[in-house]
Amino acid sequence: MHPCTVERFPDHALKVYQPKTGYRFSIDPILLADHADPLPGDRIADLGTGCGIIPLLLSRKHPETHITGIEIQGALVDIANKNIQKNHLTDQVTILLSDIRSLVPADLGGPVDLVVTNPPYIKQGCGRINPHPQKAIARHEVEITLDELLDSATKILTFRGRFMIIFPMERLNEVMERTRHHGMGPFSLRFIHTHVNKPAKLFILTAMHNRTPLLTILPPLFLPLDTTPETGY
Repeated sequence: MHPCTVERFPDHALKVYQPKTGYRFSIDPILLADHADPLPGDRIADLGTGCGIIPLLLSRKHPETHITGIEIQGALVDIANKNIQKNHLTDQVTILLSDIRSLVPADLGGPVDLVVTNPPYIKQGCGRINPHPQKAIARHEVEITLDELLDSATKILTFRGRFMIIFPMERLNEVMERTRHHGMGPFSLRFIHTHVNKPAKLFILTAMHNRTPLLTILPPLFLPLDTTPETGY
């Protein structure tokens, strides 16, 4: 097993292993998991699950759901499976080693009701790629682009399934346009601020498959000052 550190979430009684070096989760997936509101019995897919942090948090908050985390990096899949086993969640959470682009509903036991994702946020061809492979794949569109991600989400969602993404503000217009292009209507939008009286850094968008609902702008979220360094932006 790869060298790991252990993070503890007292409110959830969770122990989360993650790589000692390489890609380590930030506050973004924690915010996304807290924002998600699945219905009892919903089947959920987390695209790009990393060490499984989103499935872990969702499983504790929503015990009547089943969650599949999909990850392309074998080392992270090993750690995610360790997290699921150590936290006694094997009946509720499944980790799948797969390329998101090749996913079909059969891989997940059928279409899912909710897709959540904290995907690579640096657009293909932009910025210097991190020399550490795990960090490069997690932060840059090396293995998957936004369009490929959205295409995969639509393939595995139920007819009126929901899609949730957390992303940096500089890509908001692109995400809104491409989400509509892939047949998902933006349903709600929340802006996340790392400082009071400064522009938002992140947003969480929820969209609905095969539907064009009215867009609701939710109240903004202001992070405590002691959490802002964790965003990585």
